[in-house]
Amino acid sequence: MINQTDAAAKRGIITELGVGALLLPAEVNAALEANERAKYLLTLLQEARAHSDNPSLAAPTLADERLAAGITDHVLDGVVAASRRTPDGTYLIPEAGRVYQRLLAEVVAMLEPLRNTSAEGTALADRLSAITAAASAEIATDRISGSYLNEIAAAERDHGDSLHLVIMDAHRALNRLQASIATETIDGAAVYGLDAGDRPLVRAFMIGLHRTASLRFDHPGLGTTATRSGHGLIVQNDIGLTQAHVLVIAVEHLVVTVTYTDVHRERLAFFQRMLERFPTTWSDIRTRTGGVATGAGAYQLTTGTFAAADSDTLAEYLTLLGSRLVFLIDWNRARKRLTGLVGKRDAIALLDWAAEENLGHMAFLLMGGERLVYDAVELAAPVRVRYGEPLVELLGHAAVLDVLRFALRACSVAQLAGRSNELVRDELRVELMKHMQLAHQTLLDAATDHASLVVEAAEALRDAIQCATLARGEGFAERAAIRAVRWEHAADDLVNRVRLTAQRISGAGRSVEMLVEADDAIDELEEALSLLSVIGGADDRSPLDALRELAGITVRSAREHMRAMESARMLTVETADADLQDLLEAVDGVVAAEHDADAARRDTRRTSFSTAGEFRVLQVAGEIADGLERATDALMRSGMILRESVLTRVSGR
Repeated sequence: MINQTDAAAKRGIITELGVGALLLPAEVNAALEANERAKYLLTLLQEARAHSDNPSLAAPTLADERLAAGITDHVLDGVVAASRRTPDGTYLIPEAGRVYQRLLAEVVAMLEPLRNTSAEGTALADRLSAITAAASAEIATDRISGSYLNEIAAAERDHGDSLHLVIMDAHRALNRLQASIATETIDGAAVYGLDAGDRPLVRAFMIGLHRTASLRFDHPGLGTTATRSGHGLIVQNDIGLTQAHVLVIAVEHLVVTVTYTDVHRERLAFFQRMLERFPTTWSDIRTRTGGVATGAGAYQLTTGTFAAADSDTLAEYLTLLGSRLVFLIDWNRARKRLTGLVGKRDAIALLDWAAEENLGHMAFLLMGGERLVYDAVELAAPVRVRYGEPLVELLGHAAVLDVLRFALRACSVAQLAGRSNELVRDELRVELMKHMQLAHQTLLDAATDHASLVVEAAEALRDAIQCATLARGEGFAERAAIRAVRWEHAADDLVNRVRLTAQRISGAGRSVEMLVEADDAIDELEEALSLLSVIGGADDRSPLDALRELAGITVRSAREHMRAMESARMLTVETADADLQDLLEAVDGVVAAEHDADAARRDTRRTSFSTAGEFRVLQVAGEIADGLERATDALMRSGMILRESVLTRVSGR
């Protein structure tokens, strides 16, 4: 090992030869290593203060962070647990004076390669001097005031300068310097000081990065630098522009250590989910903050470790890691935009899906985000929707997720292909119209189910009248009346379901009117069966004979009505002519049945009055006949509404 005197002499010789720049890569490496140690020491003070404020919480040792930073002093592992807040409001932190002095020394080491390379380095040194000049004498002991801890750790510039800000700014300056002095590039990564075995690993990472980098479009970020530090490869990526958004990858032998910080806990969890296909062990997510008292500058930190079985698996992991970074850029902005459409949980699920599909969300944001969707909704009339209204209330949960998946895919494809926003908007409008048609289809499905119940009730009444006139089938009418009650309740449920669906669809009010008319018919039939069941053992049932023809006409009306509903439900662009003809003929059959029912009712009345019979049977027969006539009237009105609605929809295509 070269001692410090020899090292200084060596630097002097190289400087005199005019090639002092050869020293810079090593100095930058040393400065970046000092940055890791400085971050650990700053975190140690922050955690000690946080534990002192909340002593009931478990105290972390930060041993993993200490070892990752290359600090061997295990005594520091007990600092957080032993820290406490004193009655005068200061903090008693064991080793605080020594930790603080070492923290300053590490920051000085970070600035070393910057002092003679840029004006920024000089400015950073001046800022450090100003900060240390304000240090309290108490820091020489193990007692620190809360206010000065805030001044050390504050991460928001609005609160003034701090040691934390100097560390962050110096780190960024070192990254820029590192990129500028790189001795080579590997697939776009600025690298220097690599061993032969490092290059394939950098290439594996960059293969993944380039696989998805185009999805960031014109957003800055994803700059990569790599070097060898200690016994391993270090890869750093700038991701986006957020100050507390940091990714550092360390590779030693077959083990990858990923250090990731983020101001958004949800995005951090998203990052972890993207790597789930590989068994990565993550540390607990810890909150760091610059200024515990105010909560300013809070961010989350976690460390993941993956041990590869072989070099091929290691390369696969690095490739996946590189390919996922683009999906972190502006992730939280996309989450907020999607949350306004579907809610937070579904928004995060959509972003997970978009990343898994290698589509991302940047194109969606570039093309207007939720505004693009609402514009398409307005064009896809007839739908009532206000800007900001959750689309789940419009189309239903499954449909709106389908629409947004379509939007995310269409935007990415269009942006990559250079297609226009107008084309995407039109495509999205068509997709929305498909789902709106499905909503109308749901109404027609319910109407068809309702029509089948009307047929059941009409046939049951016809059969009950037949049995009654022949004085056989004892109890048939009573059993049919019980079944009719169940059919009538099921029909009411369908009407209520259609009412709820129709509230979200403009123009669906006519569907409700159509179903309400048909529901009047089944009400009349259920009432007629109930009346028939009270005749019981009457001796003279001759007045019921006159009802047989009217009951048969009612069955014919109900069947034609159901045929019309089936035709409307099956109506598509491809089968429009045939299905529309069936529908029109069926509605015409319902109208004809209504006319026949009117004539049959008049005949029934004449026959009943001319036939001697038991009065109560005569009375019941008359009421049943009136109910059957009203049922056919209701079915005719329902059919006419259906015909009008379908013709309007078809003519508007």
